[in-house]
Amino acid sequence: MIRHAKPKFDLPRPDESFASFMGLPAVYLQKGCKSFDGKDVLKDVDLLINKGEVVSIIGPSGAGKSTLLRCLTLLDRFDKGALSYGNIAVSRAGEDGTASYDEAAMQQARMRFGIVFQNFNLFPHWSVMRNVTDAPCTVQGRPYEDVEKQATELIARLGLTEHADKVPDELSGGQQQRVAIARALCMRPRIIYFDEATSALDPKLTADMHTLIRELAQDGMAVGIVTHEMGFAREVSDRVVLLLDGQIVEEGTPEQVIESPKDERTRAFLAKSID
Repeated sequence: MIRHAKPKFDLPRPDESFASFMGLPAVYLQKGCKSFDGKDVLKDVDLLINKGEVVSIIGPSGAGKSTLLRCLTLLDRFDKGALSYGNIAVSRAGEDGTASYDEAAMQQARMRFGIVFQNFNLFPHWSVMRNVTDAPCTVQGRPYEDVEKQATELIARLGLTEHADKVPDELSGGQQQRVAIARALCMRPRIIYFDEATSALDPKLTADMHTLIRELAQDGMAVGIVTHEMGFAREVSDRVVLLLDGQIVEEGTPEQVIESPKDERTRAFLAKSID
């Protein structure tokens, strides 16, 4: 474990805010529900991730993990429940639980999180540098000179300097993932989400990803991870959440959930997932 190791380098710090001062969670979901064609996919999901905390969401395919991540990142919307990013109330639950979204709050919230997608979603005809610098300039309106300086530092720290002018097709899967991470970090988020963070990585790069995520958390960033990799979740997480059939059936430290689960459904899932 390197959970309490000192960061090796100075990653971009998330902006301080009233929410951080008051100790509010980086993200807080209450009673989140989502259905498709009359089928419940998420049922009364409660989830919070604190500043400086790594939370992994595990579960089998079809459990609702991807839907939960899409709704948390505002690519989709919860049907019911309340969602907040710090002191920004993105959605409020009405008397019947129906979620009412605030469009202005959604725009504010999008400035607070970054996403590293499983397939990376890089622009195929753009260089590494442009992939990293475009959103901070066009979305946040920051001066290019400032963004370029930060991007150059991130690219260097992620071992991509010699690839800065290449397009994604000229990179390996692991290199593309690091570009996606640099792009997310260049937005100076307060929380970063990883969708299957180790799916394209060999054991050495998986270990590097472990180190990077812990360094992000130690620097005050909240980290949410959706993963099928039990070993990775056990090593990198402060807290693990098990989602089955759209419901959280168990959560706690990796030792509590993965090593000594209380729920029979958790034990059955882990028996199939861990050799």
